[in-house]
Amino acid sequence: MRCPRVIDLLLPSTDAGVAFQFAAVFIVGSAAIVVTRSNRDLRLLAIGVTILAVALMTLRAVH
Repeated sequence: MRCPRVIDLLLPSTDAGVAFQFAAVFIVGSAAIVVTRSNRDLRLLAIGVTILAVALMTLRAVH
């Protein structure tokens, strides 16, 4: 079995890779929001970083 390269994980070229990347961003973002629920500033940072990651994925898909 071939070990995936880092660039393939960061910039997937297949639809399955993009779906996996979106799911990973959603899971990590949700976990970050839950962990930081007691601190409003950190929670806002976690939400902002998650939105930024999704926006960059969308921009790459539209382009």
